[in-house]
Amino acid sequence: MSTKSMAVLKLAYLTMLGYDMAWATFAVVEVMGTNRFATKRPGYLASSISFTDQTDVGLLTINLFKKDFGSQSQYESGTAINCLSNICSAEISRDIMTDLLSLLSSSRAYLRKKTVLCLYRIFLKDPPALRTCFPKLKDRLGDEDQGVLTATVNTFLELARKNARNYLSLVPQLYHILVNTQNNWLSIKLLKVFQLLSPLEPRLPAKLVEPLTNILNTTKAQSVEFEAIRCVVRSMPEGSAIVALAIKKLQTFLNSSDRNLRFLALDLYKEVVEKFKEKTSLKDLHDKVLTSIEEPDLTVRRVALQLLDRIVDPSNFQEAVQRLLEFSRKATLNDEFIGTILRMAARDRYALVEDFAWYLLILGEISRNMDSSYAATVAEQFVDICVRVPQVRPYAVTLALGLLDTPAEAERDSISVCTPMVAACAWLLGEYSGDLEKPSEAAFLSGAKVLLTSRSIQALDAATQTQCIWAASKLYLAVPEHAPSTVAQLHELLCSQLPSFVRSTHLDVSERARLALNIANFYKADAQSLQSAKGLVAEQLLPVKPDAQAQVPVSVDLDEPFFVIEEARPSFMPVRADPTDPYSLASTYKDDLGFASEPNRAEAPQSTAQGVPSSSMYYLGKSDERAAAEQAQEPSVPEVKDPLAQMRERLEAQRNAGAPKYQVMRDDVTAPGATPTPDAGQVPSSSSTATLPIPPEKELTDLQGRLWTVCHRGEHLAVYVCIRSPNLRKRQIRLELRCERLCAPELLVSDVALRFPSAAHVQEADASGRMLVVGSLQERSSKVKANLDSAPFLWPGVFDLRCELEYLVKSASSEAAEAQSLPIQLRFPATTFLAPQPMSEDTISDYVSSKSDLLGHQTAQALSFEKTADLSSLVGRCAGLCHFHGIQQAVSPQSQDMKFLLVGAVQPPSAATLEGQRAAPTGALVICRCAALVRPSGLELRITVKAFQQ
Repeated sequence: MSTKSMAVLKLAYLTMLGYDMAWATFAVVEVMGTNRFATKRPGYLASSISFTDQTDVGLLTINLFKKDFGSQSQYESGTAINCLSNICSAEISRDIMTDLLSLLSSSRAYLRKKTVLCLYRIFLKDPPALRTCFPKLKDRLGDEDQGVLTATVNTFLELARKNARNYLSLVPQLYHILVNTQNNWLSIKLLKVFQLLSPLEPRLPAKLVEPLTNILNTTKAQSVEFEAIRCVVRSMPEGSAIVALAIKKLQTFLNSSDRNLRFLALDLYKEVVEKFKEKTSLKDLHDKVLTSIEEPDLTVRRVALQLLDRIVDPSNFQEAVQRLLEFSRKATLNDEFIGTILRMAARDRYALVEDFAWYLLILGEISRNMDSSYAATVAEQFVDICVRVPQVRPYAVTLALGLLDTPAEAERDSISVCTPMVAACAWLLGEYSGDLEKPSEAAFLSGAKVLLTSRSIQALDAATQTQCIWAASKLYLAVPEHAPSTVAQLHELLCSQLPSFVRSTHLDVSERARLALNIANFYKADAQSLQSAKGLVAEQLLPVKPDAQAQVPVSVDLDEPFFVIEEARPSFMPVRADPTDPYSLASTYKDDLGFASEPNRAEAPQSTAQGVPSSSMYYLGKSDERAAAEQAQEPSVPEVKDPLAQMRERLEAQRNAGAPKYQVMRDDVTAPGATPTPDAGQVPSSSSTATLPIPPEKELTDLQGRLWTVCHRGEHLAVYVCIRSPNLRKRQIRLELRCERLCAPELLVSDVALRFPSAAHVQEADASGRMLVVGSLQERSSKVKANLDSAPFLWPGVFDLRCELEYLVKSASSEAAEAQSLPIQLRFPATTFLAPQPMSEDTISDYVSSKSDLLGHQTAQALSFEKTADLSSLVGRCAGLCHFHGIQQAVSPQSQDMKFLLVGAVQPPSAATLEGQRAAPTGALVICRCAALVRPSGLELRITVKAFQQ
């Protein structure tokens, strides 16, 4: 048996190397049944390694386990328990459970600890066994042995990870252990358990404040301290005093010299920033995170980048990007830095980007990294920004031309940016050619040349070549309007360069080149006839959602080929034509045999006196005289200045002249005929209706800037207010305030402040309120901005915000100033806090019929005025100012009357409300019907508003 035991031990070793020993399972059971511990131990080891739930002889081990559980040697029993935890199945569990429960009451702590740990593995294989063992297992929480107690808490911790609600009844016992234990390892396990239980029991966090505070203030074990900090972060509500203490302690970990502690702090700070952002000093954290990004440890660097993505804001975004670019230049693997830059910038439709021209420069610099996996993302953002921000297009088009027109350092005829960026720059040149710098004649010619004459373009993929060809065609179609003097030159360039693309082996390239060549031949160099072709590319491009196109029928499988794919024969395979590779094959026979047509190579070979051929077509070298002559004739290449450096200089000049204002189209539009997904928040209009044209954001902002209201006119001064549209993303509304002096010249008015209610949080206000005038008030004060939190404003309707106006008044002859405090009201219009609700006419009809209880109040109004030329634009402008979504309904073709529907959504409820406010019902809408009736005397407009309140 000892020989068989040694053979089983060797088989166990071979099993760990990947060999199968299923054929020897019965021999393993035989070895497990011997009486000598040294002999049976290899059997238990082999069965733990090789037995599975499907092993047939596993049931033969039940009696062996029962016998060894009653052994006088605790090590024999412990070995059996350990083996059972590895090979247990549901059948074995049902037969062995009684013996295990008796071991929980064993007088030997060693066996009790082993049994508690074994039970967790059994519960995973046989879940009903948990109900049987729970009372006995719960009793082990009162065990006097620290090892057994730690094992029991660890078992409950792992069970709580599966379903923590089952163990809420253990909170009193676990709390008692936490308060009285001095075991660091046990304290860590208990804190982990409470992190799982606290979200399920609202009273538990308040109970844990005292023990957690004691641990944070007294423990010297950093492992326990960190776990206590993590328990506070995950369990305590915002605003607790212990949260500030935990964040202060976590700052110590972040400043530690130990790299492991810094990693733990950075990882936990991701949760802190997400939950307690207001209590975190983001400036100090931002500097520390940027320092941690330079860590050589990859894991620390990665978690620092993830944290930076969460804490960056518009004020420090540029600094963070510059630092990341510096690190990417030093690092061998720099994709993680580039990916972080792109993710931060693209968040919330470029909400962090304040200077889009600067960010385009960053994208241009990143695009020079040819091996980056984010090349397509860089090109996509480059185009997306130009589509969304019209003010940056002139700068972007000039930058795109510079990037394409600058060759790489290694090859004068190659391009210095990645392939997707070449396609993006080409598209921008064609789409926004009208934004090229004036005079644009040189820019048009340069753009067409770099798109068609560069040999490296023909070495790119087919999609990029197609983009370049069509961009050059767009330049040709736009040249009569922007650079009429270059029509003939551009026409000649297209006719001379496009034939080489027509002969391309790529079908798409050849087809697009043929189309462009036919357009050029049709219109020729006639600028007047080219004007009529301008409509081909005149339609404005807007950002469209990816799922906005018409849905493809379910019956069509786009993954299934439309035809049988046949492998091309080698003889017809397209040859490789890379102009940058001197050893590549030529694309045509003419290129391959071109050397024979050159005059200098058609001469007969001559030999020198030494017998060395100097001009033979088979001689690969050059004579010294000929090499010197060619070098003398070779023109000197002028030094090319980096376009990014040029654009940086231009950007600095623009900043010195005044920072540009960017209007970003952050909302996507639905393409005609599109069917958005249900969660897109938009419903397609029926064929009989049309969406009202809403003016762009800039026009609405200008209109709102002209709407000033007198909110106070008293003895000494008047106060005016202009209320802007709320920012739905930031949940803020901007107020603009100014004062006008009304009192006699001998009276001095100074230090004017407006104090808002406590529930109305104003970002710029301090303890004394929002200062409107600091010092003496002259005739009129300058405009003062106040960003008001819009969350407390819940319902639509005219609302008067009660404020206090405070100022000082004194006469010119007196030094004592008299303080004045007057109540004033800021009146908000009825539709200030509505949001446009895109709906179709059918959806509105269903809502009116099914939600009549939410439309119980109706208000009507009639207006008469002279007939307007474009009533749709007028109503659309009013809808934009009042935050409605507008639909123009269909009427009879013979009628001149017009009908409109305007829909606005009510702001969702908030926790804090202002006095006089109440939450609107869920799903409440405000629906406005407008009917424009044409009369001989003018136009009569009847308006009916339905809502849940007056």
